[in-house]
Amino acid sequence: MLIVTSSYLCFSLVVYRWCGVWVATPSLGSAGPTLKKVAYGVGLFGLLVTGMLYVHVAAKYLFVRILKHSKHLQKDSAVHWITWLSCSIGLTAIAFVIAEGIPIFNQILSLAGSFAAAPLTICLPGYLYLHDYTAYRKGTLIQQSKYWFHWLIIAIGAFLCIGGTYGVIQSIVDDYASGNISSAFSCADNSGS
Repeated sequence: MLIVTSSYLCFSLVVYRWCGVWVATPSLGSAGPTLKKVAYGVGLFGLLVTGMLYVHVAAKYLFVRILKHSKHLQKDSAVHWITWLSCSIGLTAIAFVIAEGIPIFNQILSLAGSFAAAPLTICLPGYLYLHDYTAYRKGTLIQQSKYWFHWLIIAIGAFLCIGGTYGVIQSIVDDYASGNISSAFSCADNSGS
């Protein structure tokens, strides 16, 4: 958690230092034209693999649910392959329509992340530690330090949840007020360059 938090914090601070409030979304859009092309070229493979993993997991779940009590679930048949390809292609198409059809989809993802990721990835581990080691509250000095440190982690997670949620909601309100929200399927350039 320390390595991940440090990495995110370093990247965010460097980008904010050089771009300030004019940072593009995604932040690589704020890089120069050559650096942006190189970074997207390197990152594109990882992005495609990540997208395929998400589609694969969702399609596999749907596929197994559809063919649960059928001989075609494990058999190499036309029904098996048609169902599998339909699940994969269909979910990809649905994801594309949702991602492109909602003009504030990026902000909705940010809202979900701030509202759900901070409590689940920061607060919950701290709470689970406190649940398992309640006796540390009155233990040795090191045990007490660990106990209160985990309360600090919970407080930081709560702050990120509340502050992040407020910030995203304020961003949505500001974007609507300034007219920065484009229409669905507009393919507007959001690279900031």
